[in-house]
Amino acid sequence: MEGTAEISLKEYWAIIKRWWVMIVSITVIAALVSGIASEFFIKPTYEESTTLLVNQKTTPSQAAMDALYSAIQANESLVQTYSQIMTSNVILDNVIQDLKLSYKPSQLASMISLTSNNQSEVITLNVKANSADLAANIANTLASVFQKKVVQIMQVSNVQIIDPAVVQANTPPVSPNKKQNIAIAFILGLMVSVGLAFLIEYLDDSVRSEEEAAQILGVPVLGVVPLIHPATESKAAKAVQSSASAVVQTAASSAIKRD
Repeated sequence: MEGTAEISLKEYWAIIKRWWVMIVSITVIAALVSGIASEFFIKPTYEESTTLLVNQKTTPSQAAMDALYSAIQANESLVQTYSQIMTSNVILDNVIQDLKLSYKPSQLASMISLTSNNQSEVITLNVKANSADLAANIANTLASVFQKKVVQIMQVSNVQIIDPAVVQANTPPVSPNKKQNIAIAFILGLMVSVGLAFLIEYLDDSVRSEEEAAQILGVPVLGVVPLIHPATESKAAKAVQSSASAVVQTAASSAIKRD
């Protein structure tokens, strides 16, 4: 079993060595194409965030621990409700008008994501856009519009903006991730090229060595016919012809002397 495994590993390594130029070429080309596409063809996407706090106004009777716990539970449910209201057309239409955007509400909604940890009264508003400034403007405007509209919709004023979005200098884009894309393309190119090499070997039924012929036929090799390349074929033929002529001339000379 170990001998068979060793032979198989040697065969695999021989295939890789035989097709190493193709394997390296496909892998390098895939990595280069991914890097060029990430640099010049894929538009960068930036993300900015605004943090909001949702809470209810407390009354003196809510100072007790049990009442405070009930208020926190109510605030958690408000977080879920407010998250849905924030991406509604009523809010998004106002954001589009204020910033004079060319987006439809559905397009703007696809750029927005809301996150909130369990048992938390904080909503993190994340916006992705083609520029960091646009993402920050949308996030801050959306938070401001929602803070005003929720008073009309819910008849309460319990939303506070904690951390507005601020664009930092040289903010890197969140996508595309050039290093990650190149690494993925390199791995995929390597896998595809190695798989292609083994597929070509599998479909090729030619015999390349005496050992392979003996293994396939199950009999020992008695002789090997050398391969004469076209470039040397004429020279070999002339050599054989010259040798034959010399033999014929020698035989003729011997016959004349005997007569």
